[in-house]
Amino acid sequence: MKKFVQAVFRTVPGQIIFWVIVSIMLPAILEELFALNDMLSIPLKHLAEWKADSTLEGRLKFILLFIVYASPIAVIAGFLASRRKSGETAVPPYRSRNNYERLIADVKETVNSREATNQLKAEKINLLFDALIEDVCHLFQVQRSGVRAVLVINNRGRHKLTSWRWGRACTPDQDRMDYKAIDKFLETELTYPTWEQVKSHFDHTDSDTLLFIRNSGKLGLGCLIAIENSIDLEKHMQEWEHIVSPFTMLGHMDKLVRFVVNYT
Repeated sequence: MKKFVQAVFRTVPGQIIFWVIVSIMLPAILEELFALNDMLSIPLKHLAEWKADSTLEGRLKFILLFIVYASPIAVIAGFLASRRKSGETAVPPYRSRNNYERLIADVKETVNSREATNQLKAEKINLLFDALIEDVCHLFQVQRSGVRAVLVINNRGRHKLTSWRWGRACTPDQDRMDYKAIDKFLETELTYPTWEQVKSHFDHTDSDTLLFIRNSGKLGLGCLIAIENSIDLEKHMQEWEHIVSPFTMLGHMDKLVRFVVNYT
């Protein structure tokens, strides 16, 4: 019987009958509800007619009146606050315009190819990290001139900054500070650790935010990204994790690591 009724109301005639019944019965239902006005008004009538003869009764009456008047205001305020909050959180999350799985697959294929020239291999790697820097700038709303990046390799058990660099120029003093920062990152054993307010630790550093990406396990290949100013990292952490996740596999590509080490 239940399935039969559901089938009927799925048809156009059935839906028309349903809305006709609703339109006929709704006024009658409302009329019955209006009859409750007198009953619902009794508590308010007694409260209004209540003559408080003592201080305690006066305070109690005030509290009850306050609840009566404040309740709808609180409901309206809560509704407006929830609408405002939902409006703020409705901003669509950042979506990368770069397909890193495809870019990394292209790099891997080119590096593994015997026919590909070293120049072509280098171009593919540069294209990949240029795309990463582009996303850094868009995600964190920073200028490209305020970002630099450098590839990091494992050099006989110690990390080493390579000549693969993008963005702002770097001084020998800054390299020394970068080495200390990478030491700190490697101690965490995280694949994409971050460090904010770096300038409070290094007076003459060129960046206040450092981002590091590396493979799991023994360091094979990493990338240090330095941003000149502080950024709202917490707000965009989920998008950042989504972007850098494919990069954590680069250190496991032996031919890519060897090419990065040997290419000058």
